[in-house]
Amino acid sequence: MTSNDVGLPYRTEAVSTVASNRLVEGAFLVAGILTAIYAVTSLALPFGWDQGMMASVGSSWVHGGVPYVTGWEIKGPISFVPYALAQLLFGPTMWGVRIFDVLMSAAASCVFYAGIRSLTNWQVGAWATIGFYYWIASAGWFYTAAPDPWAGFLCVMAIVPLVATNKALSGWRLLLSGFLIGCIGLIKPLYLLAGIAPLLSVALVPRLTGKRRAGLAFVLAIGAAAPIMAMYGYLAWRGGLSQVIEAHILYPLSTYAHVSVGTTPVQGFANFFARPTVALMTPFIGLGIWEFRKQPQLLWPVLGWLAALLVIVVAQGKYFPAHWLPVYAPLVFLAALGAHALARDDRKAGASRIVAFGAALMFTVQVCAPPFYDATKCIYYLDMKHAPDRYYASFEFFHVYNAEDERAAASYIAGRTSPEDGVFIWGNDATVRYLANRPNPSRFTYEMPLSLPGRYLARYRVEVMHELRARPPTYFIVGINWWGADSKAQALGKFSALAAFLNQGYSLEKSFGALDLYRRNATP
Repeated sequence: MTSNDVGLPYRTEAVSTVASNRLVEGAFLVAGILTAIYAVTSLALPFGWDQGMMASVGSSWVHGGVPYVTGWEIKGPISFVPYALAQLLFGPTMWGVRIFDVLMSAAASCVFYAGIRSLTNWQVGAWATIGFYYWIASAGWFYTAAPDPWAGFLCVMAIVPLVATNKALSGWRLLLSGFLIGCIGLIKPLYLLAGIAPLLSVALVPRLTGKRRAGLAFVLAIGAAAPIMAMYGYLAWRGGLSQVIEAHILYPLSTYAHVSVGTTPVQGFANFFARPTVALMTPFIGLGIWEFRKQPQLLWPVLGWLAALLVIVVAQGKYFPAHWLPVYAPLVFLAALGAHALARDDRKAGASRIVAFGAALMFTVQVCAPPFYDATKCIYYLDMKHAPDRYYASFEFFHVYNAEDERAAASYIAGRTSPEDGVFIWGNDATVRYLANRPNPSRFTYEMPLSLPGRYLARYRVEVMHELRARPPTYFIVGINWWGADSKAQALGKFSALAAFLNQGYSLEKSFGALDLYRRNATP
């Protein structure tokens, strides 16, 4: 046997390894290109009704108003900042805030990749990041570019750099983490519970004195307090402190929290964990927890992160799809650790690697299908057919909200009014007024506070009638109410003063799907 004969198997194995690595690199390169294509086409996704409501409040801010004072909403004040900035930069468009959404998801994905790569390898990090990005994207047009996925992105940026590193925790790193947690709390106060993860990082990092731990925890708290104090200080300066407390904190506690959607906690969790994507990851999540059980400084902050987000879902009591979106990141994080543990490079792990690869492939196909379908629709209708009406008409939510109807109604109103002519919305359809770029004669952005029974209903109704009589809108838009339980006539019938105002002063001019457009009579 010659030396060449001895070396041949090793050279063959080396060539095979190089070819395999190049195949993997090529696959991720293709995935990156497809992701870039999807990110660009996602800019054409329309608004759902939540985005229209937040955009309407942001628009009132741009025009000199103050959130909650000139635009009523229950979401946190920082939720409106991206919409206000998007209108300042790009005008009243639906794609402006989608740019912010892409940038947020890109930043969170980079942090997510860096963290998982440091604990596993670049291939697992790349797969996990792709899975995380597309799992959020698969929520679709109605739930993305909205506060809950943004809260998930901010959690990633606040928590992952603390747990996925061998470096000592620094004051500056904890200050930034606290600042991001504070921003999340300005979306919903409940999200401050996510701060348990960085606190656990401080508590569990080895070889620190109690004084040093207390100091780092204090720095974390200072960082979290800074954006909250700055935002509420600004609202107090603009005269909106009492309104934000009422609409954002007291109204949800006294009224919205009592709205039942017929889902118990057991049903909510069963529905979520029975999803194919979650069920597929569950064994890998368990394996990841087992594999890192002896590294508490990593495992317990991640488990605290996950537990806090699950508590937040329960506390909200609705189990809406959007409420689960922030939970995706810690689940993928743990599943990636488990998949890596299963597929570690040793000669006995061939079958295990196949199982891990197969599960990853199945998960990726499931979460990529909806975004790629949306991208295909965009390319087909907008680039090939030049048919934006057909494209936007394909985005519908339970027959009570159609993106093309919103767009068409906005275009119709903008062409028949002056910039100072007011538009009032009775329904979920604030998108119409935002795209038409017309003022709201009332601070009430949509119907819910004027129809949902509770302690504020009577006062809000008196307020809105005063505003409408003082500044009658040119158009009065009637849509289906936010929960779709009543017909338009039934919902209006429960607010007799508003129904009389509409019947006496307005005439039906045109309908777009579920939207009825009433124009003010020349002689009321």
